[in-house]
Amino acid sequence: PHIADRPGAAARIAPPCALRFQGASFHYRTGGQDTSIRPVLQDIELTVEPGETVGIVGPPGAGKTTLLSLIPRLYDPTAGRILVNGIDLRDIQMNALRALMTSVPQEPFLFAGTIRDNVTLGRTVNNDRLEDVLEQAALTRTMALFPRGLDTLVGEKGVVLSGGQKQRIALARALLVETPLLLLDDPISQVDMATGRRLINTLEKLQGERALLIVSHRLSAIRRADRIIILNRGRIVASGDHEHLLHTSDYYAETVQMQSVTEALDAA
Repeated sequence: PHIADRPGAAARIAPPCALRFQGASFHYRTGGQDTSIRPVLQDIELTVEPGETVGIVGPPGAGKTTLLSLIPRLYDPTAGRILVNGIDLRDIQMNALRALMTSVPQEPFLFAGTIRDNVTLGRTVNNDRLEDVLEQAALTRTMALFPRGLDTLVGEKGVVLSGGQKQRIALARALLVETPLLLLDDPISQVDMATGRRLINTLEKLQGERALLIVSHRLSAIRRADRIIILNRGRIVASGDHEHLLHTSDYYAETVQMQSVTEALDAA
């Protein structure tokens, strides 16, 4: 609630959108009697051009989700700044800023309505467009499993659905709104390998159409990204495309090898 619009903040930003982190840092202040500072991100320098896909990887606690959270101003940097089209995010009205982006969090929230309600969020959508995003999110076959299809009531927080189904509904919701920025936090973490491959194919088709920032523990999801950054202890420690990082980053090469073995065993 302490994050608010500045006086005179811009009411509209025209796409396409270039995103730039300039020395952005962030720390949490612990609560209770202990008021120590816990640094999460330090001196982030990153530019994302319109239509560029950037993958974000790193060990747990590296700051990946926090980095995504700074873009819609769920938090503000404690040092440095983040710019859209050269304008500090704090100088843009939050409604205008958030209209530029769609986000799929790691644990998506579903409302206690129908699947249709949760995909459209009350928008009027023609059937062809709705069927298109359901196919892109690998939901078409899933809908056939429910006797009421899109009109199935999902219950509070989507209690009748699996984690993977909730994740795909959240992705369909995001794809329905064609914003210039798409922020995805581990979008295939709860789906099987076959479904994951279909979702990866969807994300690859979006490359060049809008800027994608994809946090993923499964490196297959960001293998064809224009650029991949590796975060460790809040800092960018390596950057490049898949082939470059295979030869320059021990962490990346070892993770690729380990996941390749795991996927081969699962396929067997």
